[in-house]
Amino acid sequence: MRRALTLLTLIVLGSISAARAAGPPKSFEVVARGTYRVTDGRKETGATEAGEVLVVLATDQDKFWVQSSRGLKGWIEGAAVVPLAEAESIYSQLIRADPRNPVHYERRAAIWLQSGQTDKLVADYDRAVQLGSKNPLVYLNRGIHRATQGEFDKAIADYDMAQRLGVNQAYLFVNRGVAQLAGGRPEKAVEDFTAAIQRGDKTASVYLNRASAYQAANEEIKAIDDLAEAIRLDPKNPAAYHQRGMVWQAMENWDKAVADFDQAIQLDAKFIPAYSSRGFLWFQRKESAKAIADFNQVIQLNPKAPVAYNNRGYNRQVLKKYREALADYDEAIRLAPNYLLAYQNKAWLLATCPDDAIRNGKQAVEAAKKACELAQEEQWPDLKALAAAYAESGDFAKAVQWQTKAIAIAPEAERGEEQKVLETYQSKRPWRDNP
Repeated sequence: MRRALTLLTLIVLGSISAARAAGPPKSFEVVARGTYRVTDGRKETGATEAGEVLVVLATDQDKFWVQSSRGLKGWIEGAAVVPLAEAESIYSQLIRADPRNPVHYERRAAIWLQSGQTDKLVADYDRAVQLGSKNPLVYLNRGIHRATQGEFDKAIADYDMAQRLGVNQAYLFVNRGVAQLAGGRPEKAVEDFTAAIQRGDKTASVYLNRASAYQAANEEIKAIDDLAEAIRLDPKNPAAYHQRGMVWQAMENWDKAVADFDQAIQLDAKFIPAYSSRGFLWFQRKESAKAIADFNQVIQLNPKAPVAYNNRGYNRQVLKKYREALADYDEAIRLAPNYLLAYQNKAWLLATCPDDAIRNGKQAVEAAKKACELAQEEQWPDLKALAAAYAESGDFAKAVQWQTKAIAIAPEAERGEEQKVLETYQSKRPWRDNP
């Protein structure tokens, strides 16, 4: 049974407002129609620019108390501004009048950010950058968008530019650390999460993230230390115990792993990842009955979880419950029609099952071919399953052909056993196996 990758929770700041000073809970953004006076109630404190985004902190009948990113602060007439969501026409006029001013595109992007129109958001960010924008928030927020699209190298480049333009707060390092980790650079991620901690972010989430980076860098003890701190900071968070359990599991410290999974479930009886991980641990310890019980719980909580069906099926196969195992593989495939491992497991069971009533060479070949197609014939267990399927069908020439290909790409440690399988096919005998 192959382990499905578990993605740990990574914290990403999602908007420009996250990079500004937090306002009162009822604050909202408006846009200046043009140049208008701002006063403190007695004297003028400045004037707005057309298209300037203002944060409203208080209202008094037809007046707003506002502040802007450039430090402008005071009262302005309500008629002088429009809600941000209604300001597109203002920016269209400004862009027609001065199409090479990056500020107009930067400010209009705030509309798209608020409304979730990401294509327009990125287009305005890109145009602002092309025109020489030096606004670090443009790069920061474009980086966040790129990270959500899986463009981690581009995201990191944007975060780097935001830092060069003066952003040095913890949130930048958290976001860049997330991108570094997702992009396969755990050591760099550790550096960024450490920098965030040094800059005052001592939340449980940053320690969880750094623990993920340490684990990816094969520094499990440091990961355990960070997870202990995350648990100290947030002792009721089941995800922290689950994550630590996964590290103990990777270290084959089974008892501590089980204890953490148990604690996660005690904190949240519906916390699916803990059941899934504990089920896989029971499989690793050859306790298939316990594994089945945990995968049963996953399926009860989420009946559309194909991995749980596949994993339960394999453990049922271990316990010689072949029909139930086959039904689980079929359900996994129904839920996820391109689930490679379920096809591989199904093919192997249909080709090699000791129970004559279960074996079906034709269906085994179909399932194995699908597995090979999905993996582009690059995974040796799929080729091995196809060889076994052909052997069960009586086509020993193809069985020898595919088993030979499997041996060629199998790890060195596996080739001796696979050679025995090949010799069986060369003797025109199908393979019979127990998982």
